[in-house]
Amino acid sequence: MVEFRPPPGFVDTPHPPIAGPHKLVSRTEEIVVDRPLAHVLAAVDATPLPQSIAASGGLPGVRGSYVLAGGKFDQPGSRHLIFLTDDTTAVEQVLEKTTTPATRRFRYVVWNYTTAAAAPLLYGLGDWLYTAEGDRTRVRWTYAFELRRNKFPGFLGVGLGGGMLKIAFLNGPYAKWMAATLALTRQNAEAYPG
Repeated sequence: MVEFRPPPGFVDTPHPPIAGPHKLVSRTEEIVVDRPLAHVLAAVDATPLPQSIAASGGLPGVRGSYVLAGGKFDQPGSRHLIFLTDDTTAVEQVLEKTTTPATRRFRYVVWNYTTAAAAPLLYGLGDWLYTAEGDRTRVRWTYAFELRRNKFPGFLGVGLGGGMLKIAFLNGPYAKWMAATLALTRQNAEAYPG
């Protein structure tokens, strides 16, 4: 088993302040899984991160992680360094995890990307919402980004710069990556023996 460690020079910093929705550019994808909510959540909780995130659309998957705070990455405040299949890294921290008999919401922030492709991004905000629909589960995943105001296209503002990001990235490679990851979520849930 590979042991992951922070690279030389890595500095663990707090996540950037989270802006309101009016400053973010987002994309939402959703699927319906033909399994009850409790089954889907058990599968999600049992599946390691590298088997949960697809490499697709030219975007990397996950090779592993290193705990920075809070142990297992599932409670607010827990934070880890993720190692991607393209040999880059990013930091993720759980913001919210709430579960009721009918839903689960899991929100997290991602920042400190080392890939050049993410240079215009200050951070990403992931939001998974699992909703019971009888014997089926609707899974809705939203990813939102705040652009760096000192880099292209962020210096053009949320309207123009965000629109460019949406056309060139969120509606293209990122949409494919999100759809592939959701398909993997469905596959993992349907194969889960619980």
